[in-house]
Amino acid sequence: MSLSPAQLKALKPHVITLDDGRLDRSSEENPDPQSIAEFTTVAADIREIVETHLPAFIDAHDPADVPIAIFAHGGLVDLESGFEIAERQVEWWKANGVYPIHFVWRTGLVGALSDAIVRWLTGGTRGWFDEAKDLLVEKGARLLGGGAIWNDMKLDAAASSDPHGGARVFATQLGAWMGADPRANRVSVHAIGHSAGSIFHSHFIPMALDANVPEFQTVTFLAPAVRMDTFEKMLLPRADSIGSLAVFTMHDAAEREDTCLDVYGKSLLYLVSRAFEPVVGTPILGLAASIEQNERVSRFLDGDGGDLVLGPNERTDRSGTAAEHHGDFDNDPPTMNSVARRILERDDIVPFTADSRSAEPQDSVPPVPADSSRSLDGAKRALCIGIDEYPQTADRLSGAVADARAWRDMFSAAAFETTLLTNAEATREQIVGSIFRLVTEAQPGDVLAVQYSGHGTRTPDLNADEGEGEPDSALCPVDFRGTGRLIIDDDLGALWDLAADGVSLSIFFDSCHSGGANRAPGGMRGDSRPRAVELTDADERAYRVARGVAGPRGRTRAAEASDAAENGSRAVPQASGVRREVLFAACDDDELAWETSGHGDFTSHVAPLVREHIGRVTNRAFYDALLIDFPSTRQTPRIDGSSAVEGSPFLAVELGSPASVVDGGADGAPDSARTASPRDAAIAAILRGVADLIVSD
Repeated sequence: MSLSPAQLKALKPHVITLDDGRLDRSSEENPDPQSIAEFTTVAADIREIVETHLPAFIDAHDPADVPIAIFAHGGLVDLESGFEIAERQVEWWKANGVYPIHFVWRTGLVGALSDAIVRWLTGGTRGWFDEAKDLLVEKGARLLGGGAIWNDMKLDAAASSDPHGGARVFATQLGAWMGADPRANRVSVHAIGHSAGSIFHSHFIPMALDANVPEFQTVTFLAPAVRMDTFEKMLLPRADSIGSLAVFTMHDAAEREDTCLDVYGKSLLYLVSRAFEPVVGTPILGLAASIEQNERVSRFLDGDGGDLVLGPNERTDRSGTAAEHHGDFDNDPPTMNSVARRILERDDIVPFTADSRSAEPQDSVPPVPADSSRSLDGAKRALCIGIDEYPQTADRLSGAVADARAWRDMFSAAAFETTLLTNAEATREQIVGSIFRLVTEAQPGDVLAVQYSGHGTRTPDLNADEGEGEPDSALCPVDFRGTGRLIIDDDLGALWDLAADGVSLSIFFDSCHSGGANRAPGGMRGDSRPRAVELTDADERAYRVARGVAGPRGRTRAAEASDAAENGSRAVPQASGVRREVLFAACDDDELAWETSGHGDFTSHVAPLVREHIGRVTNRAFYDALLIDFPSTRQTPRIDGSSAVEGSPFLAVELGSPASVVDGGADGAPDSARTASPRDAAIAAILRGVADLIVSD
């Protein structure tokens, strides 16, 4: 929906826009925006709201008391939808004698689930069991950085109330006006937060009280997405300055029957709890199950200062809600009428009327096209990654992209469908997302290969799974410097675990993926250079922040599990430990991988050997073959895989398994050999892979 210039002008006295928690830095007002993109809020706009528009509204309603309703929208709302909510509510609030203020803030959560995951999971051809699909969405959202987006949104919510935040500018001016203008005696202040809007208000309310806003007569949270511990820390200690605090949310059964973005078979709050927060199963205020397990919060909401409203219900008083979905609450007439009755302290209100627009739109998802790369013999797919052009000159390589293209050409000649990621394309999100799609789309009988040429490093082990004092190995995407966006061995292991039984998965890494942080990686030697980098102190700090870990020692997996148990987290099936992948690495742990004359030493020797060995030897035999006459004495390639996998055919499936591919052909196994259904194999793989990951948050 696009709003007209007249509609936008009418919203100027009631809408405050924030970007990264800040007001627009321009000093000039724009009283007549022609589009939503032109609608900005500067400090002078807030002064105009507090000193001109609000007093005029109070004068027009003399001698009645005037509530101020401060609304913050939810996390699935983009900029346009935030304006739609304001346009839908403002005149209704005013008709009830309430002066509304809508904070429209950029949340970005719509991107938390990548288009690829949505597209793959909604194709309608896979026959998932709902719970298994949900587990995969949770893990996919975590792997693809949904936690990082959610964390950014929470930081924006907090930044709005920090010393430079736009919400603080408003609260400071409102507090000053209330202390100086006699008309403030007829004013009461109320806060309403839907979904992530509760996170916004958990920072705004304490700050506003400190800024001389004397009291919030009511606080109403609609399906609040704020963490339980944040609520206990930020708001419960200020309960004496809140007349009444109500939580409207759904019964747990309704939360589990909801859907999120058309792909996740539970509400957004469950996805937040299980995928976006650092600890799987983090208690969330809007989850009835979390409230039930928290004695302190349950007691507060059952006491004089609080109220818990669970729906959907058929009540017509101040505790009615017909919301059946997380996004319904701020567009649901019974809910909004209940909120208004609480604010106005009367039942004779102008009723709220919902329209057909949804405050939190569900993205439409195109159908999955037919898979043209699959045959009765199984698909063959490869992903080739090469990075030369790192942003910092000292990090740049000269042969990694050439390596990736050489592998691409080799795989294509062997009838693999091949995807190439190079340089700026090879971000952490793109690499992890591409691997995720590669392994989760595979069915028994498929043959997969992943190749990487670029820098590797070592990074602090934040979950204590590498042994005492040992670091994690990591690949360096093009965007790793200063961002913490590394791909560690734990991430990769979780991705490999998603491969179904009967899938052949081979990995070729031409990098020093385990060297760097604890020794000098070495310099140029003639026209050679090592593929290893050291992380700076700033890089390590950024890495800890990106992983949601504070302090020098991080959090152990045992501590995470203990916290989750104390907070009522559900039990999560653990990975089986069965290795399906085989890794061919360019060097040993204590060596460097080198590139010479425009190619990696490993790639120059190994890539030409691949096609002649596909399906004809075992993985171990191929490794033995590549060691023969290996040209470099400064690095020794290694193989890493279980004994069973090392004994399996190289770049082919096991003989007698659903399909066996030999150099682009089949071994003649009949179709009936494909005994495992794609659904069963995929569900088994999902359940193996749902162990919690310490990834970007």
